[in-house]
Amino acid sequence: MNCYNHPNRPAVAQCVDCHKGLCQTCASKYEIPICDACNQKRKKTELVEYIKPIIISVIIFAIGYSIDGLGADNAMTAYFLASAYVGWKAINHFITTIWVWFSLRSLLFQLFFKFAFALFLGVFIAPFYWLYCLYKIIRIMTM
Repeated sequence: MNCYNHPNRPAVAQCVDCHKGLCQTCASKYEIPICDACNQKRKKTELVEYIKPIIISVIIFAIGYSIDGLGADNAMTAYFLASAYVGWKAINHFITTIWVWFSLRSLLFQLFFKFAFALFLGVFIAPFYWLYCLYKIIRIMTM
């Protein structure tokens, strides 16, 4: 098998995603043996992974800011709602299931408790999570 990019060179490795042959130069281009096209796909997927929470948080913030009657300070209400999303993501990282064998009343109580805890947790971790996402976005874009 020869290199996909350099047909006159023998392949020494295969792309981990598409299994195209890679010569020594192409195989050592990245940390893992991967072709340029598959590397771009991975970067795009990773970029979407970090952009999506930022966009969702901004949308929730805008909705929370436009709601009247939730308090005197619309910006703080919007921040609480947007940070609740981050808290919900953090909780779902550790607790992924809802216990379906409980009654509907128990499930509603669990969801209420989970939302309240997400709101509390999100207020503290949301700024760090958003900064982490921005850091990862900038890092991916400069690679």
